Amino acid sequence: MAQTEPTATRVDSFGDYSTIQVPKTETKSLFGMFLVYLGVLICVAVIWGGAELGLGLNLKNMITAAIIGSLILGVIGWFTGYIGGHTRTSTYVMMRHSFGRTGAIVASIAVSGLATGIGWFFIQAWLFSTVLATICNTVLGYVPWIASGPVASIWGALLMCLTAYYGYKGLAFLSNIAVPLFLIVLFSGTYAAVTEAGGFSAAALAIPSNPITMGTGITAVIGMYISGATITSDIARFAVTPTAGAWAWFLQVAIVQPIMLVAAGLMTLLTPAGDVVQSMAYLGIGVGALLLVILGQWTTNDNNLYSGSLAFVTAIRIKRSHMVLIQGVIGAALAFLTSIGFFGADPFMNFLTQLGRFLPPIAGVVIADYFIVKPYVLGIKDPYKRYEFGEGTVYSRWNWAGIIAWILGALLSPYIPGAVGLNSVLIGLVVYAVLAAIFEKSGTAYTSGTYIEPADGF
Repeated sequence: MAQTEPTATRVDSFGDYSTIQVPKTETKSLFGMFLVYLGVLICVAVIWGGAELGLGLNLKNMITAAIIGSLILGVIGWFTGYIGGHTRTSTYVMMRHSFGRTGAIVASIAVSGLATGIGWFFIQAWLFSTVLATICNTVLGYVPWIASGPVASIWGALLMCLTAYYGYKGLAFLSNIAVPLFLIVLFSGTYAAVTEAGGFSAAALAIPSNPITMGTGITAVIGMYISGATITSDIARFAVTPTAGAWAWFLQVAIVQPIMLVAAGLMTLLTPAGDVVQSMAYLGIGVGALLLVILGQWTTNDNNLYSGSLAFVTAIRIKRSHMVLIQGVIGAALAFLTSIGFFGADPFMNFLTQLGRFLPPIAGVVIADYFIVKPYVLGIKDPYKRYEFGEGTVYSRWNWAGIIAWILGALLSPYIPGAVGLNSVLIGLVVYAVLAAIFEKSGTAYTSGTYIEPADGF
């Protein structure tokens, strides 16, 4: 059946509308989604990324790289968020059209379920415990038992499960509290650094300690958040209007992210420290660094769990909240084992980084399918009718054009000059659009198998 306004008549068997469309009665405002997106953005990784810009670029180039990279991320996420706002489905349900029902499961589990929901979750929990111990040692002169790596890795991981368990409402609740506090602490550190350096005029003359090109800086900005731009629909599906989620994403990443990057970069540009934590300790606000780590990791890692649980629920008949707990326990155990040296984190981080190349092409394929193939190749102009959902909807098992474009985008992107993440999106988009157009015009089938959606959306 054609996709129309979602209703509340369908049974939400798995929780948080994981496999069905979000009903109109549950939609959220643009500002509410803006805060949730911002909660994902305020993470240690972005602050560390900004600090790296400060080590490698002067003030002018740092600002330029932050703005250009963030605008590119904003545009990509706007398109995926727009689709989510019209379909009111998660990224992984939406992918059934461009990848096929089984193809979507494979792609979802590989790059969001395993990589994000378990892999990066446990790495971030381990990093949380490591940085927490470092800060305590810097501020207090010793590491309390509760802040030691093995202990903090467990309670930190389980803490991050708490808000993810309650779904969108939990994410929104934490973001409303954490975002203002995080920004206050960050900008306090920046103000202290600029004041100590002699003002912005002195900052403009500061020389980075480890110079890089502006192109490298732009590439780094894109790479640190391209995964978020790919799965904006997980939040945008709650949009009160079709474009509210898209604009909520664009505004937070295109406006707030550059400010955060430059704020963090100024601290390392203007102090002799090598990272933000050391910079804040140098400036006498080590307690602020402690808040940055706790709030930043919590608001980001609960989103890792949330997206991972949505991916798993499309493949396994299990409530989304239960999947969060399973992922959280596994992640806590892995973080604990890493903190006691049972195995090193580097091999996992290298593997996850490589696997992360397979996430951005999904955005390219989905954007091409919805904005190019459906309206201009198949002639479906109405954005509400480009994708069908609901009981009785028939999907292919595999969409081979989507699978091929996805794999090529991941494999070829490192060998083309420019930002790998952006390359993979563009390759996925172009290859899918060209293949689908050729197959459609020639009458050649590029899908196989069928799957009929049941009442619960699974």
